[in-house]
Amino acid sequence: MSDTNLNNNTSEEQRAQAKEPAAAGSAATPAASEETPKKKNITRRDVLAMAGCGVAGLVVGGVLASWGVTSASIASGRIDIRTTPTKMIVTDRARCSGCQRCEMMCTLKNDGRVCQHIARVRVWENYNWGAGPDTGDGVFGDGNGACEFTVEHCKQCADPQCMNYCPVHAIYCDEESGARTVDVKKCIGCGMCHMACPWNMPVVDSETGVSTKCISCGRCAEQCPNGAIKFIDWEDIAQKVIDQGVVRTATLVQG
Repeated sequence: MSDTNLNNNTSEEQRAQAKEPAAAGSAATPAASEETPKKKNITRRDVLAMAGCGVAGLVVGGVLASWGVTSASIASGRIDIRTTPTKMIVTDRARCSGCQRCEMMCTLKNDGRVCQHIARVRVWENYNWGAGPDTGDGVFGDGNGACEFTVEHCKQCADPQCMNYCPVHAIYCDEESGARTVDVKKCIGCGMCHMACPWNMPVVDSETGVSTKCISCGRCAEQCPNGAIKFIDWEDIAQKVIDQGVVRTATLVQG
């Protein structure tokens, strides 16, 4: 065998040996990624199971106090709380200045324009003007509810009447957020959702002919300059539960 052929064979063997580890490494990569466990998102159900109580128990136990949610603040009517599988939504009347920024930012994000009458969060409808400028109540008063504006938003009901009464089944429960969401391709703009809702929260957009409804995107909370609206992750609440010793850490990481 000539030196040339010997060199060619040797170089081919070296190239083959170099490819084998690379192939083995690439084959092992998918297996390794499959073994990596995915992080589990903590939901409302997880937290309540950990604490062994309902939302009222979290309030009484002081778990939510750092967000201003206490028995006293709820009893006074200052604080209102609603929950979805992924978030706790807290509104604070005492912090709301009535600027309506939440309404403007809501429609700017979801509709591409500022159009407050179709906003998924409402402030302007709930202005407390009182009986008149000489009565000392409402926005004209010095206290006892003066200049406290009610922030109204979708309750994301467990048994949503808007969804039940939709004739074309255009409202469904989003699996990721837990929000009751409008399917714009199905909606016919009949307004039944608006009439069926006890708070008349869904509103048909006169320009698009489609109902608008809160999807719990959190834009209103992000843009509120006074912190009157808060979207709290259940994961953060779970950490508070652990910090206060309501549940063992092992319970959280189980499964």
